[in-house]
Amino acid sequence: MLTYDLTAPRKQRHTATRILTRLRDEHGATDLSYSTVRDYVRVRRAQIDLEAGRRVEAMVPQDHAPGAEAEVDFGEVYVILDQHCG
Repeated sequence: MLTYDLTAPRKQRHTATRILTRLRDEHGATDLSYSTVRDYVRVRRAQIDLEAGRRVEAMVPQDHAPGAEAEVDFGEVYVILDQHCG
């Protein structure tokens, strides 16, 4: 279904919902969940696009000397201190 979609017009391509429906109807795959199909379709569609030359995977390698760079995630923390400790 996904390889067929390479040549299909955008509006006629299979969605994860449609693929799930077809798998259930045509192959009796009643134990599949939508999230399983959705996750597979996302990964497989990207692989098919790479194989077909429709997508280029790029990466910028990062090389930092130890201690030269730091990465911090910001968030909020609430702390209740026991003021009666002594």
